[in-house]
Amino acid sequence: MGRTLYINQTSKPVIFRDGPSIWVEEEGKAGRRIPARLVGRVIIIGNVKLDSGTITLFAENNTPITFMNNRTDETAVVIPYNHRLPDHYKEQKIFLDSKENIEHFEQWANSKRALLQMALLRRFLPKLMPRFETVGFGEGNYQEILKTLRKVGDRKWLAANGIINNIFRNMIVEHMIKSGLDPHLGVLHRRHNFGLALDLCYIMSGMSDLQTLQFFHTCKDNNFIEKDRENWFVTDAGIRNIIHRFENRRAAMQEKVENILDELFALIREMLTNES
Repeated sequence: MGRTLYINQTSKPVIFRDGPSIWVEEEGKAGRRIPARLVGRVIIIGNVKLDSGTITLFAENNTPITFMNNRTDETAVVIPYNHRLPDHYKEQKIFLDSKENIEHFEQWANSKRALLQMALLRRFLPKLMPRFETVGFGEGNYQEILKTLRKVGDRKWLAANGIINNIFRNMIVEHMIKSGLDPHLGVLHRRHNFGLALDLCYIMSGMSDLQTLQFFHTCKDNNFIEKDRENWFVTDAGIRNIIHRFENRRAAMQEKVENILDELFALIREMLTNES
């Protein structure tokens, strides 16, 4: 998998296609050429000038692009398109073939989600883990515990968590495209754009919650998040903090995504076998 290309409006970048590469010009810096084949995913934050050739170049290389602002109230995702269905589209439809299959998928997803939530609680509340492992904790209890751990209001939390989730979703979409899966054919998020990607974001929410908690633990003495009237937004310094943390853990998170996709294919094979 290639590296992540982050483009922020702060440096007033101008981006255009240059053959099989893109050329990036930033204020106060020498221009740089980046071969598209080295880029696995693209995150563009804010108002950035780029030509349409840049978008088609990444499409040719199966590279998803996420556009967002620092308030996460504007988000768009661009993915490669061709007239053919993804390789595993027909197999994926098995999840929606019957009520039993839908329930089986939901049980699997909730089980995986709970394991990642448990990993977060194990990190922050190790003394309570024996109790959780014996009697469980449930979704409602997890959310109440998370509110206690985060120590910030909902709007402030969502401002940072939204950016982190956007970056997670971009990575998940990249892996789905390369695996021949249709990112739109969801089960928990049926008939939603990027439904299956949202299903995996739901499963992996414990990991994005962890990164959001770590963000707020480091922003106490920094200007990482500020308020503009009624709305919270992540500052440029805060976005750099989020990106730095994500990139430090990217290899481990990519491995987790691949493991979940392996289990997803195993689930497809199991359901196809049961129907034959």
